[in-house]
Amino acid sequence: MSNQATQIIIIIVTLLIALGVGLFLRYLLVHRLKKTILDNWLIQIIGFLIIIPPVIAGVIVVSFIIGVPPTQILAYLQLIVPDIFNVKTLGNFIWQFALSALIILLAIGVGRTLLKIVTVGTAKEHIGINISILLGRILYTVVLFIAVLLILTIWNIQFGIPAAVISVITVGFTFVLQDLLKNIVAGIYLLIEGPFHIGDMISTDVYTGKVEDVQLRATKLRIVSGEQVIVPNSMLFSGIVVNKTIYEERRATITITIPLDTYDKDQTTECILKTIKGITDVMIKPEPTLSLSGVAGAFGNSTGTVSGYTGEIITLTLRFWIPEGRDSIVSNAMLALRTALPNADLTIREPVGLL
Repeated sequence: MSNQATQIIIIIVTLLIALGVGLFLRYLLVHRLKKTILDNWLIQIIGFLIIIPPVIAGVIVVSFIIGVPPTQILAYLQLIVPDIFNVKTLGNFIWQFALSALIILLAIGVGRTLLKIVTVGTAKEHIGINISILLGRILYTVVLFIAVLLILTIWNIQFGIPAAVISVITVGFTFVLQDLLKNIVAGIYLLIEGPFHIGDMISTDVYTGKVEDVQLRATKLRIVSGEQVIVPNSMLFSGIVVNKTIYEERRATITITIPLDTYDKDQTTECILKTIKGITDVMIKPEPTLSLSGVAGAFGNSTGTVSGYTGEIITLTLRFWIPEGRDSIVSNAMLALRTALPNADLTIREPVGLL
């Protein structure tokens, strides 16, 4: 019994040493290849292959330890492998396995290379970015699909069998993953149609943020707090989305409420328009406009009071245009109007965005 235990320990130690040597060789090789121009997928594959020779050597050593020559192990494999995998000889099995592995590796490499070429080498236009992302993913999937068909041919497996299995699985998953499929279809539409693009600032019913990525299932937004929000594409497809950066300018609106007895049509209008035109970066074209939007008592209506004033009040609506993304201009306008109209109440009627 002690001899058997010792033999088992020696076998385990031998295999662990062989595996350790393979991992050490992999570390050295990968560390060296990362300094070259080779893609990371190819480096990792080569690193995996370098482990195989030491492991094979360890198995050969173990075969001598247990008293079974490697030739006898090989003869045993030649008997059982053809029956299991429906091949003529062990040599055919090794050849078909190696060829299948090579096709998979080449498919992954070609797919990743096409994905990188299409996405990185695209033009800087937003629509080009969206289309390139979708095209790159489609090409990657097509390459892998072709590789699977070639492997089925190598192993003499008729495509009808896996096709039938895939059909049954697809029908089952269609019912289980309806929401996922809905998001994927919506994602394809968003990538092709391009209602918004990577880098745009958009608003949904809940969130406002910058588009960081448009994936097949969801769109990633970075909101003003610095957090990342994952929005399912089906919500963007069926909901209302406001694209804040598609145009170079936008309109801002400020309501001005003042006591009626201090309002002079000409002087007040001239004072307000002169003040707003004096704000740096407020656009002159289209020109700012001022309109009368209401006259009412201070109480009994939704406008409230004006600095404790209890008489009649008048409400004016000021509209002006600012460059997109320059919301600080609205704050500057509020401060300037407060100085020019110390008795007025000022309200930003339209949201100026979160950034």
